[in-house]
Amino acid sequence: MVIRSPRFLRVFNLDPSQPLRVRLFQLMCLTTAVICLVVVLPINQFLTLPAWVNLADTLLGLIALGMYWASRRGRHFYLSFFVVVMVLLNSVWNLNAGTDGSITYYFFPAILYPLAILTGRARWILATLVVLNVCGLLILDYYDPQLTTPFPTPSDRLYDLITGAVASFLALVAITWLILQTYDREQTRLAEAARELSASEQKYRGIFNGTTDALLIRDMDGKLIDANDRFLDMFGYSRAELPSVTTDAISAGTSPYSGQEARQLVAQAQQGGLQVFRWLSRRKNGELFWTEITLHFTEIMGQRRRMVSIRDITKRVRTEEALRRNEERLRLALQASRQGWFEMNVQTGEGLSSEEYVNLIGFDPATFATTYQGWLEGLHPDDRAIAAREFQACVASGGSRTLEYRRRTRSGDWKWIRSIGRIVENDATGKPLRMVGTHTDITERKELEAQLVQSQRLESVGTLAAGVAHDLNNILTPILIGSEVLGEKLADPKDREMMALLAKGAKRGAAIVQQLLTFSREMAHNRIEVNPARLLQDLEKGLRASFPAEIKVVTRISDGLWSVTADPAQLTQALTNLCTNAREAMPQGGTLTLAAENAELADDGTRHPWGPKGRKVVFTVADTGRGISPEIRDRIFDPFFTTKGVGKGTGLGLSTVFGIVKGHRGAVTVDSRLNQGATFKIILPAATA
Repeated sequence: MVIRSPRFLRVFNLDPSQPLRVRLFQLMCLTTAVICLVVVLPINQFLTLPAWVNLADTLLGLIALGMYWASRRGRHFYLSFFVVVMVLLNSVWNLNAGTDGSITYYFFPAILYPLAILTGRARWILATLVVLNVCGLLILDYYDPQLTTPFPTPSDRLYDLITGAVASFLALVAITWLILQTYDREQTRLAEAARELSASEQKYRGIFNGTTDALLIRDMDGKLIDANDRFLDMFGYSRAELPSVTTDAISAGTSPYSGQEARQLVAQAQQGGLQVFRWLSRRKNGELFWTEITLHFTEIMGQRRRMVSIRDITKRVRTEEALRRNEERLRLALQASRQGWFEMNVQTGEGLSSEEYVNLIGFDPATFATTYQGWLEGLHPDDRAIAAREFQACVASGGSRTLEYRRRTRSGDWKWIRSIGRIVENDATGKPLRMVGTHTDITERKELEAQLVQSQRLESVGTLAAGVAHDLNNILTPILIGSEVLGEKLADPKDREMMALLAKGAKRGAAIVQQLLTFSREMAHNRIEVNPARLLQDLEKGLRASFPAEIKVVTRISDGLWSVTADPAQLTQALTNLCTNAREAMPQGGTLTLAAENAELADDGTRHPWGPKGRKVVFTVADTGRGISPEIRDRIFDPFFTTKGVGKGTGLGLSTVFGIVKGHRGAVTVDSRLNQGATFKIILPAATA
């Protein structure tokens, strides 16, 4: 039902956007002005009333009209208008016949004025004052009737009462109409707001339940206020069970996914805003699953609330874990096979290298830059041209290429690398764009191949040496016997001297034959269980006595050395030959280090340069001399190879060492840099228990 204003009230044109209090004030002012100036004043002209009554009526109407004008411009004299009304009503009450006149009627809208317009304590104080004011006037009129001016005729009193009743009625009707109209408008607005709220609630509920994430709304104390349907499906609870669902109930319960950690995250969200983290959650049936939590605080209908969004990421976590395991397997496989991968943009020359490859060549993965030019500059000068040609051939063919080359490490050493590259992507014009491949460290394989080649070469030389030694032995034996027999029969001293030289030469040839037989391992064996520590101690005593004082001899023997099965004389000879070479490499003096230690080779499926798996005893002879140049390092064990010059050595010292060690099923290695000394290691199998 809509309350429509009477036609005569529509001229008031009150702004409905103004507050009710302002519209009531303007209506009271305008109604008072109309009643005083349009209704009461013209009718009073037909009555016999004191002049002040008409003057007060006119004054009240004009004041009301002025205050209405001021209120339309934003200045509202609520209390001033009330005071003026009360003063003027009181001033004309006795002049208008007191209780017999109509002024008493006007106190009804006067008491309604503070009740409708004023607020708070002022409303009730002023309303009470109006009541007390009327009571006081009635009492005064009762005890002192002489103060009241009576009407001259009964008709004047009748007209006055009718006028007052009509005027008061009009004022009350206007106020009531405005209040009812405002109430009707508010009801309409509330109904529309309720419909909008209902539509908004439906929209909110549709969005709230339509999302794929579980949503929770909690108050500041952690009490669950609302949850969407996805939460119920995800965690297995019914809507009736929601009030009892706590953070602890839907968490794994063990650190770092317990209620205590959850409360810490809530505190961080209160202080630092949005929090997004991974959480191990628990369903109602106890099943654990991974979730991603988004936590923040917001205002909902004036109340601060905790908003929680929960996303099931179990599949993602499993995928990430599988990917992590695969990456770990790949990393371990690359490490085990000493490999690394690379990726190169062949048009820009820029690329990426795996951490395994960068570590392989000794650089820091955090600062290592992969470029074509940098790769090429890091290669051995003898390999660069071939590497560049093979790279360009791979780019041109769009296929794959395999290349072996030497790569400089950060320490300055060289590693043999086997690279396989393949073009895997072309640009829009068909030109090769991206190359991927692997780098494999084949240094150990190259060393083993070189050792195998050297071993095979020395084996061939040894076979040849054995044959030559037997033939020479057959030739030298008659010479030795004949020289001794003839030397005893010759009387001429010169002839005897000549025969002695012949015998000496034959004996020297026999010694060389002996060394050749040692190199070729054709000697008879006299092997016993030897204590390496005692052997080195005896050797040290002999060296200290025979070596110059400028050479310092240091011996390091590990505790618990295993024994070896060997010919003590041959093993001593091999070590002595190495020490003799070390002395000659230190003409200005230096340090000679003798050492022995245990080592055990595990069966890891690879071929070790020290021989088959098992327990080993490692003898070390190291010096601080001039070292061995790389150009001759591969030839030092060859028979008759010497750097001492003609007539200063037979070249059989190291070849004898090689033969003795090989005859004992051992291995000998050398590590040397020019002007940085040399280190020889003799590796022999430990004696079995």
